[in-house]
Amino acid sequence: MRKVLPSAAVLAFIIFSASGCADLESARTTTISDACQQAIQQQNEAWSDLDASESKIQEAESKGLQACKDLDEWSTAVSYNPGSVGYDELSLEEAANSVYLACSSVDSENKTPVCIDAGKRGYLDES
Repeated sequence: MRKVLPSAAVLAFIIFSASGCADLESARTTTISDACQQAIQQQNEAWSDLDASESKIQEAESKGLQACKDLDEWSTAVSYNPGSVGYDELSLEEAANSVYLACSSVDSENKTPVCIDAGKRGYLDES
């Protein structure tokens, strides 16, 4: 079972992707911690498992948002593991812009390190 995203979330993702919401230069040199890499790899495995329940995928996504220290680390890890957010290919900028979907579906209160950082940097703005 896969997620059905609301139109507003998809539209926001498209707008963020087209606008290049923020400067990602620091992400290009970000080192990925073992904990973050492992969490994103497990998220990739959950997304790849056709029998995975939505709750299993959300649990894996939540671990990734918790394990990575900020948006730059998460985006870098996700760009190297695009299957972790359901894509075959994903650039660093596209990965950063996809954080809106992850945070809105798994951490709507923005309490994880990645969503806190993304909110501060304007990636979670709905406008």
